[in-house]
Amino acid sequence: MKPAALKQWAKDIAARTVWAYGPDELIARLRRIGVTPGDTLMVHSSWLAHNGFKGKPADLVRALKRAVGEEGLLVMTSMPYHNMSSSQWLARGKPMNVLRSPSMMGLVSEVFRRSENVRRSLSPTHPLLAWGADADAFIDGHEHTDRPFGAASPFARLLERNALLLGFDAPFDTFTYTHFVEDQLEATLPCALYEPALVDGVVIDREGRSRVCPVRVLSPEANRLRREARLIEHLTRSGVLHGGRIGNTRLRWIRAQDHSRESRRLVEAGGHFFDVPKAAAAA
Repeated sequence: MKPAALKQWAKDIAARTVWAYGPDELIARLRRIGVTPGDTLMVHSSWLAHNGFKGKPADLVRALKRAVGEEGLLVMTSMPYHNMSSSQWLARGKPMNVLRSPSMMGLVSEVFRRSENVRRSLSPTHPLLAWGADADAFIDGHEHTDRPFGAASPFARLLERNALLLGFDAPFDTFTYTHFVEDQLEATLPCALYEPALVDGVVIDREGRSRVCPVRVLSPEANRLRREARLIEHLTRSGVLHGGRIGNTRLRWIRAQDHSRESRRLVEAGGHFFDVPKAAAAA
């Protein structure tokens, strides 16, 4: 057997044995990190072949729903594009169809989107999926704000609810809540967070009606100057960003209020997770 095939064989065996865990074990692990019935849980995920989970993505989605219960709320991202910026997506002129546009945020997100009683916000660039007792109230009005991560967006409701933000084999830099933190700290940034001009995005709602939704997109300079590693270091050192494993699955989690508070403390202490533009630094 060739080395690559032998390695694959060993991973297959490990995933079915030493790494194996099921939905009940996952829920028990989530309980230990603080997820309780009635909680708000936002999940970013990657579905990896040898994660050890005994089941399909649909089984994982059902387990996550069970973890928060019908009185809680399960949230995921569902951006309809991948490997491009919001600006590039909008330039294509393709509408975000709330019922038909697939989520490009991974297999678990797409399976969640298709599952029963899931609602999707009407943002043309950053629609959120929600399931639970007040899912409709949570996503309401996303189409009416031009700041997809702003104070009038569902991201602000994650802060109000002190949601637990969880990465399931997904790194911290996939946590879109960080953009809400940046929006709240916009006055402290060394550059504009958003491009100055509004861009029209088209959304097709659940009734099939087409809506034009002007929206702001993150500026290329903000994306270039962001140094998320500094933020990760600070949040970890502050004891609010946690990591662990179950089976062969890496977990990363933080509470929304901890994220917001500690990010602001970093800035107020004279640090930042954005670089100063070279021209401004030299002045």
